[in-house]
Amino acid sequence: MRASLILTALLLASIPAAAGPWQGSLDQRDGTTIVGNPEVPAEGAAVLDLRELWRLGEDDEEVFFGVIAQMLHDDEGNIYLLDGQLSEIQVFDAAGEYLRTIGRRGEGPGEFMNAADMCWAPGGQLGVVQAWPGKIVMITPEGDPGSMYGLPFRSGGGFQSVSRAVGVGETMVIAGTAWTREGEQELQLTYLKAYDAEGGEIASYHEGSAPAQFGGYEFVEEDYVDFQRRWAAAPDGRVAAALSFGDYRIHVWNGDGTLDRIIERPGYRDVPRTSDEKALFQTMYEQFTRWNPGSSFRASDRHQAVGQLFFRDDGSLWVQSGQSRWRPAEGLFTSFDVYDREGRFVQRVDLKADADARNDGLFFAGDRAYVVTDLFDAMLASFGTSGGEAAALDAEPVTVIAYEFAPARLARN
Repeated sequence: MRASLILTALLLASIPAAAGPWQGSLDQRDGTTIVGNPEVPAEGAAVLDLRELWRLGEDDEEVFFGVIAQMLHDDEGNIYLLDGQLSEIQVFDAAGEYLRTIGRRGEGPGEFMNAADMCWAPGGQLGVVQAWPGKIVMITPEGDPGSMYGLPFRSGGGFQSVSRAVGVGETMVIAGTAWTREGEQELQLTYLKAYDAEGGEIASYHEGSAPAQFGGYEFVEEDYVDFQRRWAAAPDGRVAAALSFGDYRIHVWNGDGTLDRIIERPGYRDVPRTSDEKALFQTMYEQFTRWNPGSSFRASDRHQAVGQLFFRDDGSLWVQSGQSRWRPAEGLFTSFDVYDREGRFVQRVDLKADADARNDGLFFAGDRAYVVTDLFDAMLASFGTSGGEAAALDAEPVTVIAYEFAPARLARN
C-alpha cells in the first residue's frame, strides 16, 4: 500500500538528451565514493505542467483544514490527509469526494497530538508520527486502533521526539531525538535508523550526539536544523539524507546501513536571506525553542542548500534546492534536481503551476502532486508566531489542490 512516487513514465524516457555526457567526477575519500557534480545537468532541463483536477477547502464551510503535515494514497487512489493542527486524518476519493475522518486528539489507542508525519507501516496500517511526546500511533485505514509500536530504547531514560518515518516493505525508517544522561552529562542524541515491525533495530544510517543544556543556551540555526526533515528512503532500501545546512551534499546509504556514496555540488551558490526572511525565521525559531528558559536563537543569513528529497521507483533521487524553493525561475513553481542511481546530476525538472514555493506546501502521492496553499503561514500561525512587519500573519484558509502531470517537454533556455 506504499504510495508510489511515479510522476510520469514519459519524463526521462521520451525526452531526447539536450546536452552532452555527464561532466562530473568520481573520487574516493577515506574509502567512500564521492560524486562531484557540475551545475549543469547532463540531459538538460524538462518542464512538467501541473493540470488542476480539483480543490478542497478555501471558503468551503463543510471542509476545513488546519496544518497539513502529510498525504498518502492507498491502492484505490484514495488520499489520506494528516492534519497536525486538528489531530485527524481526512480521507477523500480520487475525485476529491469526502469519505471519512479517522483518528482524533488524545492519548488513547488510535489517538494522537502534535502529529508531524504519517507513513504506510507494516501490516497495511497507517503510522502517525507524534512529534512530542514522541511516539508512533498505529491506526487502520478504517480508523480502528492498530498495533503498538515501541520507539528505540535508550538507556538513561529521558524524553524522545520523532520527526519523520517512512515505511519500506515490512520495515520502518525513523528519524528522531532522545534526551538521556550518561554519567553526569545530559546528552541530546539524534538518529536515522531502520526498525522491524516490533521496533527492533535493523540498520543505523546516522547518529549524532551533543551536550544538552537547559536554560541560558544559544541555539544556532545551522546546527539546530539538521537532517531530520531532509531525508528519503528508496523502495530498494537505500536512504539519502542532507547532513549539512549550507553545503549541497547528500549522503546515500545502502539498506544495511553501510555508506554507499556522497553526492556533492561544490559549485552551488548560497541563497542569501532578505532581511524580512531572516526576521521571519528568527521569530519562528524563537517560538520553537521557548521551552528552554533564558535561551536565545541565532537565525542564519542564508537558506539551507537542500530542502525536499524523494526517491522515484526507478531509483532516481529528486532534490529541491534552496535556490528552487526560495528563488525559483520566473514563471515556475519550483524545480527538482534529478540524480541517477550512481548519483550523477542528469536532469533538472521544472514544475509549472499557479503556486508559490515559498509559502505553499508541495506533496507527491501516487501519480499526482498536491499543493496546500499558504501552508507556511498556517504553520506559523499554529505556533502563535505573530508581531513585527516580517512576521505579520493574516493567515488565509488553506486550500488543497490536486494536480496531474502533463507530458513532459524540453525547457527553453
